[in-house]
This record gives sequence, structure tokens and C-alpha cells, in this order.
Amino acid sequence: MTLFGVVFDKLRKINVLLTGDYNNIAIKAYQERLPVLCVGNLNKVDDVLMLNNLLPFELDNI
Repeated sequence: MTLFGVVFDKLRKINVLLTGDYNNIAIKAYQERLPVLCVGNLNKVDDVLMLNNLLPFELDNI
């Protein structure tokens, strides 16, 4: 899936590979237009940002 996040003070597209429960959370967030909170290792490969090794991936409680 593709998320939008702030990287070095700019809004950027970030690709994330989700499985299992994380995929269900992402679907709910998309359907209900809810923000998500996720932390991981951000890598750039061929001008594409990838977020790997997600620790939490959850709905953000604003």
C-alpha cells in the first residue's frame, strides 16, 4: 500500500508491505478515512521510499 507521510519537511509517498492484521487495519483506516501511526526503517531505492520492519501499525488516536 502507499501512505503519505512527512519526510524531511515534505509530504511524500511511502510504500509499505502489509500482511495479516496490519492489512485489516489499513482497510478500516481507508474506509473510514482515519489516520494511522506506524514506525519502521525508511529506505530509498531507485527514488521510491519503502518503510520496512514495522513495529506498530495502528489507528492513530487524535
